Amino acid sequence: MSRTARRGLIAFSVTIVVALVILGVLDRVAARVVADQIATRAQTSQNLAERPTVSLGGFPFLTQVTAGKYRHVNIEIRGYERDGVRVDRLRAELAGVHLPLSDVLNQDVQQVPVDQVKAQVDLTFDDLNAYLATQNPPARVAPAGQGLEISGTVEVLGSQYPVSGIADIGVAADSVTFTPRDLTAGLGAVIPTQLLEPLRELLTVKVPVTGLPFNMGLRSVVVGADRLTFTAGGENVLLDADLAQTGVPAGSSGL
Repeated sequence: MSRTARRGLIAFSVTIVVALVILGVLDRVAARVVADQIATRAQTSQNLAERPTVSLGGFPFLTQVTAGKYRHVNIEIRGYERDGVRVDRLRAELAGVHLPLSDVLNQDVQQVPVDQVKAQVDLTFDDLNAYLATQNPPARVAPAGQGLEISGTVEVLGSQYPVSGIADIGVAADSVTFTPRDLTAGLGAVIPTQLLEPLRELLTVKVPVTGLPFNMGLRSVVVGADRLTFTAGGENVLLDADLAQTGVPAGSSGL
């Protein structure tokens, strides 16, 4: 190979490397711009007190930008509270997020349709017990192996019984219910057989988990060392601030 040819090859290689570096930088800049737009729309449409953390998956990202459809968008929301119940953390994966390039460039994002949302929703025992302490009768939950124990003092026929028991956990789209299976009396108390069922009913507690972002519904739960972690999901969600302000649901629950 001649010296001129070698120089040409080197120049071509340098050009390719520089172009790839520029494309890589543009790719990450575009990802940050789109993430910012989605975070803004998510906060306003879901009435969030704090701005959520948004990250985008998929590389190269520019191909998603030009297509206006993003394969994976991860959103984390902390300290979400509704109806007196605090959600410590919600980690959502949005699949099929539609955001036209023209809207991004013009910073005129009004609506963001989303094909599907899957999430993990964390309720800590501290937050659950803070809510349960306000109920009548007050109750408390704690992990018991891979299960859950519920305890409290209930009154039947003028007598108070400190009781506890392993609880069944019932998950509905917008609530979780703790139902004690077998009760044990505390402080050496003896529970009359005929009072077992009334005591179980009195200690059964339903905790509302309403108004989850993206119109998601709870689906299942796992007991952890310091929290309950729920799976949740929704489909055909529309991030639209105007709908949020009028109270119209922005999408289906996906159940």
